Amino acid sequence: MFQTVDGWLKTSGQIFTNEKGQEVLLRGLGVANWLNPEGFLFGGAPFGGVMGRFARSCEFDRGRTMDQFVAELCGPSYQKKFWKQWVDNYFAEADIRKMKEQGFNSVRFPLDARLLLEEEPGYHFIEEHFQLLEHYLDLCEKYGLYVILDMHAACAGQSAVSCDNGVDNQPHLFLDEEGANRTIRLWQELAERWADRWIIAGYDLLNEPISLPEFDCLIPELKAFYDRLVTAVRQVDQKHILFIQGNRFANRLDIFDHDYDPEYHNWAICTHCYETFPDLALFGPILEKRAQWNVPVWMGETGGSSPANPEAGSAWMAVTFEMMMEYHISYNIWCAKALEGVDAACSVSFCGPDPKGWRQIVDYCAKGTAKPGYAKAIKIFDELLENIKLENCTEQKDRVAAMLRRPGIRVLASGYDTDQEYSGTWPYALYCGYRREDRMHLVYEPGYMPNDLGGLAMMNPHPEKYGDYPHIWLRLEEGDCASYTVREAKEPVSVRLHGMAAGENQIRVSEGEKVIFEGSVPVSNEITAIPAGKTGSGERVVIKIEAVNGSVVLKTVEFC
Repeated sequence: MFQTVDGWLKTSGQIFTNEKGQEVLLRGLGVANWLNPEGFLFGGAPFGGVMGRFARSCEFDRGRTMDQFVAELCGPSYQKKFWKQWVDNYFAEADIRKMKEQGFNSVRFPLDARLLLEEEPGYHFIEEHFQLLEHYLDLCEKYGLYVILDMHAACAGQSAVSCDNGVDNQPHLFLDEEGANRTIRLWQELAERWADRWIIAGYDLLNEPISLPEFDCLIPELKAFYDRLVTAVRQVDQKHILFIQGNRFANRLDIFDHDYDPEYHNWAICTHCYETFPDLALFGPILEKRAQWNVPVWMGETGGSSPANPEAGSAWMAVTFEMMMEYHISYNIWCAKALEGVDAACSVSFCGPDPKGWRQIVDYCAKGTAKPGYAKAIKIFDELLENIKLENCTEQKDRVAAMLRRPGIRVLASGYDTDQEYSGTWPYALYCGYRREDRMHLVYEPGYMPNDLGGLAMMNPHPEKYGDYPHIWLRLEEGDCASYTVREAKEPVSVRLHGMAAGENQIRVSEGEKVIFEGSVPVSNEITAIPAGKTGSGERVVIKIEAVNGSVVLKTVEFC
């Protein structure tokens, strides 16, 4: 259901459909760090280290500075060999096969313009890299994964942060005419070459343009650029979907004030989402714009991760991505592969090289400390090249289960389905306001002190990434109910509740008309695991939990 990769993808009102007219929900991964390496995914400089001010690209934070340091440390001849081997090892046929086996149906290729168009006068395209992309398109067609080509690093830079691989943290694409012209010409070249490739779902025209608030004054230039670019692409390619992002890290929707593809109307709103509460405060404005322009929505970048609390990131994804499914919003997770321990919701992870040696590399780049000798540096980078091969990576099976809402997940009870039956009469809301419109009785975890400092957020005693979210539980009073989904259950799934009660109670767990459990939650002031029967199997299995009498507090619902 919703997954079939079969011929040309196109927009049909507010959904995507394949060549057979079947609805397709894109559930995919982004190949971050592959053709556009980023320091924070590489083990180098953190993301946004110099965000918010003019600065030349800094140490080991983006592809162009990595080029410089690999050449310094290992020599120019090694540097050229290193990047070729990096591209081959980081994303190979085995990685594409693994994505398909995991259950994803699409992949986003983040592109760097400088790999396709020489940074010199005139338009000199780099044929070697076009052929490289052609090879990967063939592989994706072989395994059945729609491809979205994403201009992550446009000519001259569009984001003003390190992910656009610019020479400095300025959005020169909107300040210098030459950068805009070159980006348009590059997109025309891509479209001319691949206008007839059905495996390409579409073109993600600009990644996170003018991300920082200080550049909001350039929004008129952004809209005008999109209009020029769409016209130029449509001159050579009328079939592919055009994905269009707003400003502020693709979170703002202000630019969607007209039809960007009036002649063919084959475009989609693309937005990004991290760490925001999964409720109508997030989805309401998106759904409103979708209805206004009658186009689909693709959440082109998203993911839940927290190295300090991995369970919180998985819990966030299990609820957020299920809401996207409920609202028929496609999504793409950042990312397919990343260094262990970094802040990315990867499906597989790789180890860094020897920590002591890698620390010497990073300190040389960032602090100017003692330079390792050529032989030592080459050994360290060779080790990295081996570690990034899929065969040497670790599959994050629990994260993949959360990404796709499969058996093996533990769902926060406060993240009940919003398109299935739920009922509550609580007239109040938590300080954080999560799902305040639902009248369900949400409570904070016993002993948890919420952040209620308002404008003094810098004094937050709980600086964890997800704030209050992992600490919000659900209280079901007599007569209340909540529903939960597990998807792609190939065989019956065991349900386990984690909760507690202060007094006598009775709950009922049912799947449709069938009651799979009726009993009580143990009276205790500590969380207890309660086996609650087995579901049937199916593409989507929904259970309903009711408080028959008394009241219970539920922390999580586990499908195992």
